[in-house]
Amino acid sequence: MKPLHWILLALPTLGALALQLFGPEHPYPKPWDKIPLFYAAFGFVGCVLIIIVSKALGKAFLQKPEDYYDRDR
Repeated sequence: MKPLHWILLALPTLGALALQLFGPEHPYPKPWDKIPLFYAAFGFVGCVLIIIVSKALGKAFLQKPEDYYDRDR
């Protein structure tokens, strides 16, 4: 990626992190709102789990053996 792309990606990321750390609090905070960067970590773990589960499902239901089309001969 070009440096401009990295800068355009980093600016909203850093802004979201700064708002979470220094921004206004929710009127009815949850206990996990006090954990720094909780939502960033939660989103990252969720994305990793989606990738792992989708790869497992793809292997189980979509992938065919290498000799799949040659078995009839």
